[in-house]
Amino acid sequence: MWNKISRLLAQLENTTVGILIIYSSVMLFTQIVARAVFNTSFSWAEESVRYAIIWMVFMAGSIAFRNNAHISIDVIKQIIPKPLQKPFQVYICLVCMMTTSLLAWFGWQLTSRMMMFGQLSSAMELPMYLFYLSIPVSSTCMFIRISESLLVLLMKPKTMTEDVFAGA
Repeated sequence: MWNKISRLLAQLENTTVGILIIYSSVMLFTQIVARAVFNTSFSWAEESVRYAIIWMVFMAGSIAFRNNAHISIDVIKQIIPKPLQKPFQVYICLVCMMTTSLLAWFGWQLTSRMMMFGQLSSAMELPMYLFYLSIPVSSTCMFIRISESLLVLLMKPKTMTEDVFAGA
């Protein structure tokens, strides 16, 4: 059951980031052509690309956790004795889970305030909470991915030494 949910989340993450990359590329190209050829521009294009990139970056963070692609400093792990490496990786997972849960919590608080104030974006005149929503949504996805890494790490036999979590 969980594998099915995880695959569905992965598909959602990949599709979201893919669509946002294509949208941003096409919109920037269209904006450049409109300025160069027609001497005009869309007032909302750059703002929409900015917010698309923000969503894309936050969601790509979750994909990076899923694929163990985040940058890590492994010097510490290399100097730690072998018996302490797994507890160290568990500690890193727990710190990352705490960080993403705080980011999700405070991101939701910020998004709620934006909903309450009813602020609109300047050019597109869309509710600003739609853009701030990227923080709690992506942080929740990252939390899920780190939790998966932690479970794999805790279930792996003591004889295995390869990394499960790139942040360690």
